[in-house]
Amino acid sequence: MRSIILVFILTLPAVESTFAQGDFPHAKKIDAIVAPWVKHRKANAISIGVISGGKTWTAHYGSLNGDGKQAPDDRTLYEIGSITKVFTSLLLADAVESGTLKLSDSISHVMTELRTKNPTVGESVTFQHLSHHNSGLPVSPSNIHPDDSTNPFRGYDRTLLTDYMSSVKPTRKPGEAYEYSNLAVGLLGDLLSRQSGISYGELLKQKITGPLKMMDTSVSPSAEQTTRVAPPFNAALLADRKWDFDLLAGCGAIRSTVSDMLLFMEASQKSPDGLLGKAIELAWKQHKPAKDSERAMGLGWMIAGDGSTRWHNGQTGGYQSMMLVSRVTGTAVVLLCNTAGSGVDQLGEQIFQAALGMNVKPKSFDEFNVDPKEAARFAGKYQLAPGVEINVQVKNGRMMAQLTGQQFLSLEPKSKTEWRYQLVDAVLEFELPKTGPSNKVTLHQNGRDMPAPRIKE
Repeated sequence: MRSIILVFILTLPAVESTFAQGDFPHAKKIDAIVAPWVKHRKANAISIGVISGGKTWTAHYGSLNGDGKQAPDDRTLYEIGSITKVFTSLLLADAVESGTLKLSDSISHVMTELRTKNPTVGESVTFQHLSHHNSGLPVSPSNIHPDDSTNPFRGYDRTLLTDYMSSVKPTRKPGEAYEYSNLAVGLLGDLLSRQSGISYGELLKQKITGPLKMMDTSVSPSAEQTTRVAPPFNAALLADRKWDFDLLAGCGAIRSTVSDMLLFMEASQKSPDGLLGKAIELAWKQHKPAKDSERAMGLGWMIAGDGSTRWHNGQTGGYQSMMLVSRVTGTAVVLLCNTAGSGVDQLGEQIFQAALGMNVKPKSFDEFNVDPKEAARFAGKYQLAPGVEINVQVKNGRMMAQLTGQQFLSLEPKSKTEWRYQLVDAVLEFELPKTGPSNKVTLHQNGRDMPAPRIKE
């Protein structure tokens, strides 16, 4: 393993200038697109960064706590979730360009214990497989058992990962099919850390955020930066938790600002000189073609249907994000939000289209009011299966439901007794007696009808 990291002096291309307030030609159009999301409280705070015509523009909507008191700004930090995977794959590209790894190297090249403990996996899974989500590894390791289900990656260490990888059997032959995997890219980040001899956070700083002067981007914000982190909320607008990824940091641990993400997107559009620029080019290149329902991919980057736009989204327990970058049009958009499950992926795409000058119809949301007295009849816990409960609550004038180990999701009425999930294709149908609380709810999802009797308290 290399213990010395070569530092290159980079000539960074700079964004020409920022649009003067109100000068961005598509500002009003984007304001109109975002307005319904804020008005209908689909998200608390939304921050947007745009590159268009060699200039940048930022805008901020809502308030950090949803109370209208403190608005986000260019320096507000958010968890960017799985957009972290783009950075992790760029670190892989850097290792390849520096000659320390090849994309075709098997993971046992670094995780040498697998040569004897699990050679089938160690020798057949490559670094490129991990980046492309076709390693055959599942979305998460089966031995991850957090003390707090609202912070699912906390406490997962290298001992647990090594134990798991020593016995895991791929669900399919590596390279055969796409299966999104936090485990795979989290493992990739740890392998790159092992290979370099420093932590993932330090590697990120030395190779990417330092050279690009992304001073507010890291996996471990400083004390001062922590004061600028937007508070997290779930889809029901209830306060949630920041996530600690520990060993699997490479799959989602980065915090950043729109200002820093603009620097990253600009470098992605026009690569800087030196090793980092070569790595950006390698990551940007299409490595996996589209096949059936599987999208084409670079390293970490998803490639849109136009064959040129690169994108990635992200979500943690209290945040959601979207990033789209086009070299062909010179346009890029990043959207950061402190409300998980808000569905702002679609909003990010609309903003990207608007930045291209396209006409975009703002999304409409149905207005509905929850009768607190009637909704109180639904509130309670229902037994779906042994150890699995549906927790139904009414808070802040919203109906919401939580499945054991998952976050609360908002519900909207379909009929007097049927409530559909806003962001999941599923319906809860309550059984109501003439008076008193519901005694049973049935979850209708994926063609199945799953009854859950009320748990008596």
